[in-house]
Amino acid sequence: MLPIKKVVLYKHGVGYFERQGRVDGDASIDLHFRAAEMNDVLKSLTTLDLGGGHVSSISYESTKPVEKQLEDIAIRLPDENAITGLLTQLKGARVSAEIPGKRIEGTVTGIETVTRREGDAVLTSQRLALLVDGALQSYDLLEIKSLAFLDENVRKDLQHLLDILIGAKKKDLKKLTIFGRGKGKRDFLATYTIETPVWKTSYRMLLGEKKPLIQGWALVDNTQDEDWENVALTLVAGLPISFVHDLYSPRYKRRPIVQVQEEEAYAPPQLEEAVAGADMDDYEDAKTAEKERAAPMGRARSAGAADTALGFASRDEARRQSVKVQTRTVEVGDLFQYQIKNPVTVKRNQSALVPILQGDFDGKRVAVYNPEVREKNPMSAVLFKNTTGMTLEGGPVTVLENESYVGESMLDTMKPDEERLVPYSVELGCLITLDHKSDLRDVRRAVIVHGSLTLTRYRVNRKIYVIHNKTDSKIDLFLEHRFTHGWDLVETDKPFETTENFYRFRFDVPAKKTVKFIVSERGDEAQSFAIQSVNRDQVRVWLESKFIDRRSMEVIHGFIELNEKIAALARQVADREREINEIFNDQQRLRSNLSSIGSTESERALRERYIAQMGRQEDKLGKLRLEAADRKEEKEKLEKDLRARVGALKFEATL
Repeated sequence: MLPIKKVVLYKHGVGYFERQGRVDGDASIDLHFRAAEMNDVLKSLTTLDLGGGHVSSISYESTKPVEKQLEDIAIRLPDENAITGLLTQLKGARVSAEIPGKRIEGTVTGIETVTRREGDAVLTSQRLALLVDGALQSYDLLEIKSLAFLDENVRKDLQHLLDILIGAKKKDLKKLTIFGRGKGKRDFLATYTIETPVWKTSYRMLLGEKKPLIQGWALVDNTQDEDWENVALTLVAGLPISFVHDLYSPRYKRRPIVQVQEEEAYAPPQLEEAVAGADMDDYEDAKTAEKERAAPMGRARSAGAADTALGFASRDEARRQSVKVQTRTVEVGDLFQYQIKNPVTVKRNQSALVPILQGDFDGKRVAVYNPEVREKNPMSAVLFKNTTGMTLEGGPVTVLENESYVGESMLDTMKPDEERLVPYSVELGCLITLDHKSDLRDVRRAVIVHGSLTLTRYRVNRKIYVIHNKTDSKIDLFLEHRFTHGWDLVETDKPFETTENFYRFRFDVPAKKTVKFIVSERGDEAQSFAIQSVNRDQVRVWLESKFIDRRSMEVIHGFIELNEKIAALARQVADREREINEIFNDQQRLRSNLSSIGSTESERALRERYIAQMGRQEDKLGKLRLEAADRKEEKEKLEKDLRARVGALKFEATL
């Protein structure tokens, strides 16, 4: 078994393990893994013989259940009477038995039970029957000191059976064996990656009269069935690509079945004398073959270590030297890693706190106010600048001030020299109230484009923050104001910094004083109208409200007059079409009446009356149709003119 020498834990749930040890000559090295880990091991396992030897092969246990594996072996080991039960199954096996004074070789023929009486007692003994040089001989099993199987196949089957049985006792562990070939004693290296728990970080900030101090700890979990004894530990943050691919399960593919063409057998024929050559039919047997590409082996990342020492001497100094930390961070592409020099020991199925950081940092106590976090009070915070020279992985922070616990916070990942506000408690000695005012200003501009009238005005929102500092100390306040995207600050000082959604202003609030801070933002508001839908009343209201000027009104009135003419023509066309429909319906009635009138003198008079009425209606229909057609033609001309004028007009008036 190669001991674990190095462990590299990653933030995405994978661990890299490096094992190294001494081997002598031809060696077989056993490693045990859980079944769920085998896919990662087969994907990433790398082996190196560092003494000039080589790896001949690597074998690993099948995925078959124990019961299925035992079905392939003819022999069994009973729970009781193992020797007699085994020898009974191995009849015909060649063995070498050592009994007092000599060694005998023979063939197992069976086990016999002998019962004899000695006085009142009945004694039973088991005797091994062997065929020795053609003669059957029996020996008391209690007298046989050792029994060796001479048949190599029997020895292999028995060893395989024992391996299966012992493997079943190890829960779901699977054995992987590396076969190395070489001479003499030499170092052997094996590396692989498997799934591991994600490592975590936590910090302590120590505030006081002197320069503030930060401590960092990593939390690592050893969930394996093996201790990590004095291993070189590296912790890597980042998100490298990783996945699970099933290499452990056997993979089969369906192949086509090809049958050989067979012919019936014939009796020996009587052949005539040949007078011409005879043709023979050729045929080929179809064959199929599969090719599977070997999956590329994953590369393991190696990690080194470097020295950094901290030395201090009083109570404040004692807490600074209580934890010796020798760690550095190394940037590796998009990743960064903590390399810990001191060897680390974590017992199996246990967890450990590992110190990764201790040092001074640049920072001061401030207050941060965000009304969405707490409406009435700001938060006490540390303006923390990462002057440790290391990249800090995100994690919880416990804040201590003058040897007392004062609060907690969360720290995001920070690069060297990055500055961050770390709030940890509510500052109850400061009270903040809000006064929100909004002004809607007049329209600034009227624009007509593509038949649409757009009136633009701007709104100014003013928020007044009233800060009451009831403490005896000046407060360095960071005020966070959520801004409206697309709006501009007006009559307000430039913010100290801007986040994705907030302006962050910074100013001092004197002790026992009340100050006001006003934030004003201005944003444009636009409202659009289809120019053809505007009426004179709307235009009059806009002019009286000074939303538009007289020049804008005259342009809009030009379109309104055209629209009014078009609307009047549309009404006239509709009136004519309504009269035409009424006459048409009346004529349908008259035709129905005519069809039912008889030939009497009174009926003939009524028929003539109906016919005369229909004649007058036909004259009126002709006139109405001409008038409707004229009005439609005039309306279409006006609409075409309106569309042309609307499309060509680009008008803008600034008020």
